[in-house]
Amino acid sequence: MAVNESLRVLRTTHYDQQHYSLFLSAGSIGPATEPGHFAMIQAGEGLRPYLRRAFSIADVTKVAGVPALEFVVKVVGVGTAALARFAEGTPLPVLGPLGVPFPIDDLQLADHVALVAGGIGLAPLVLLARTLAARGIAADLFYGGRNEHDILKRAEFERFLGSHRCRYATDDGSLGRRGLVTDLFTHALAGGARYRRVYACGPVPMFRALARLLADAELEGSFAMESEMACGFGVCLGCVAPMADGRFGTICKEGPCVPPTLIDWTRF
Repeated sequence: MAVNESLRVLRTTHYDQQHYSLFLSAGSIGPATEPGHFAMIQAGEGLRPYLRRAFSIADVTKVAGVPALEFVVKVVGVGTAALARFAEGTPLPVLGPLGVPFPIDDLQLADHVALVAGGIGLAPLVLLARTLAARGIAADLFYGGRNEHDILKRAEFERFLGSHRCRYATDDGSLGRRGLVTDLFTHALAGGARYRRVYACGPVPMFRALARLLADAELEGSFAMESEMACGFGVCLGCVAPMADGRFGTICKEGPCVPPTLIDWTRF
């Protein structure tokens, strides 16, 4: 069950001018978090920003021995910029954990899964990689970005999964294969790779292309969808997505982790 509590800023780690990790004290949200959950964070007081912002819970870890939640953030507006400026010790209101997490309870030791990330879509896959590694389940990472600087937290992924299982694609070829991450995944399938399930997070064009690939290969998937959210629990209806059954579903309640077969990608 989600709780609303005040969590302290423990550390902010900047990767570049656009990307950073925000570490907050875990509170009671940390022990209840599963891979794929998200939280709503208030980025300050007053009218700018007025609403909380939704962020995937990237990891449940420790900072100087203190249980912590990690959020990997890309600066895109007032709220994400404000969160980067809070001093250590600042209390922030946080509501979480929210949403439907990635389905992993049915996985067996013999299963082999894939993680597909596009840009800042790496966020919910960090805790997933940690959890799969702890359970001894083999996972391959396919991670794409515009350039090498967009490929964040490589050390963590390679530590959890093994460097030989981590493959990268960049638009400019500065890291890994030149091209799209879906091209990288297509190449793996053509080479005979098969997966029990494919977990993914990234931009809609990546989702759309990956959904077609999974359908053609008859592979099961779970996509951590991103959408504009004002509440996080299905009241504001700001995060609806067109579903395959003709209705509109709320990403915050029915997701964010959903099978791609449930989404009508022609209307998304």
